[in-house]
Amino acid sequence: MILSHCIKLYPNRKAESYLRRAAGVARHAYNWALARWMEKYESGEKGMSGFSLVKEYNSVKKTEFPWTQEVSKWAPQKAIQDLGDAFKRFFQGKARYPKFKKKGRSKDSFYVAGDHAKVEGKRLRLPKLGWIRMAQAVRFPGVIQNVTLSFTGGWWYASFQVEIDDSYVYPHRCETQASVGVDLGVKALATLSTGEVYENPRVLGEYLRRIKTLSRELARRKKGSKNREKTKKRLAKLHAKVSFIRRLTLHRITSRLVRDFNLIGIEDLNVKGMVKNRSLARAISDASFGEFRRQLAYKAPLAGSEVVLANRFFPSSKTCSVCGEKYEELTLSEREWACGACGVVHDRDVNAAKNLRFVARSHRETRNACGGGVRPSSNLEVRGRLSSSKQESCKPSCGKFARGEE
Repeated sequence: MILSHCIKLYPNRKAESYLRRAAGVARHAYNWALARWMEKYESGEKGMSGFSLVKEYNSVKKTEFPWTQEVSKWAPQKAIQDLGDAFKRFFQGKARYPKFKKKGRSKDSFYVAGDHAKVEGKRLRLPKLGWIRMAQAVRFPGVIQNVTLSFTGGWWYASFQVEIDDSYVYPHRCETQASVGVDLGVKALATLSTGEVYENPRVLGEYLRRIKTLSRELARRKKGSKNREKTKKRLAKLHAKVSFIRRLTLHRITSRLVRDFNLIGIEDLNVKGMVKNRSLARAISDASFGEFRRQLAYKAPLAGSEVVLANRFFPSSKTCSVCGEKYEELTLSEREWACGACGVVHDRDVNAAKNLRFVARSHRETRNACGGGVRPSSNLEVRGRLSSSKQESCKPSCGKFARGEE
């Protein structure tokens, strides 16, 4: 398995100059390759690819762009390869047509292959530069595949992709067989079936006034002035701070979940559709449901846990977790409701979390009863610890989601 570890750098003036030049070379190579691609397309030439443009760039860079020799060869080569991948996604209908990168508008970053970088403790050695101090050592034991250096919020970061050893022991390894359902929301970020609630930090809302003030100040600054550049850096640092706080909060919650619960049931939310609601778009984006799911998905296999995704149309909030009766008239403003069949009063979020837990347990019980790796039904999707590759023609009993008695 390959894991990434992002570490803050402390470059001196020489290293800072090198990092900026390398990012500039990568940006220049990307723009050159995009211009060449457009020229060849207009002339009717076919069969363009990132690999062919890399060969063409290498044949002319010594004479036309001699200053590119001052940095690692991987900075321009990987940028052109990324352009080729961008066009592949465009032709597949997964992305828009690539655009030219502009200094100060695009993210400054460049790539170095793992065999061209060396790490010793809290130091990173780059080709044609030397050593750079890091905030911490790489935490994952294994072979470094590549390093991506990027400039975010006024600081340089190195993101290491490491192929971890089989002997690696995840610090949040799960040692229990407990199961839990997790309901994500705006009011409470995560509500567990145990009744535990993680409040939504609302990081963007807390810093929104300062962001607006700096944005107005930036708009009034004269373009090209030093004061405009200072304000721009302050605004970038504030945005980075919001992102870091949000990500840290999610890491704490997801690490605790995979450590304490062997089976986790969550809902497959349609976040793209949810943000179309103008009243809730900002709050939903600030909660980062997609990032929460992504972190669970990669941490679960490391911890030995399993994540089960319930279908996005599964009525987790409207279904009574005691008798299975469905309350069709439930509105978004109702935080509590009483079941008309059994009379139990439910907290909306806790009830949804309990139903998600039932779905996850039902899937596991059905899979174990049928043996091997059972193909999930249309309202289930499994992430995390995978079963064997054997497929059985058995459907999980999730019509009434087979509520096992406690």
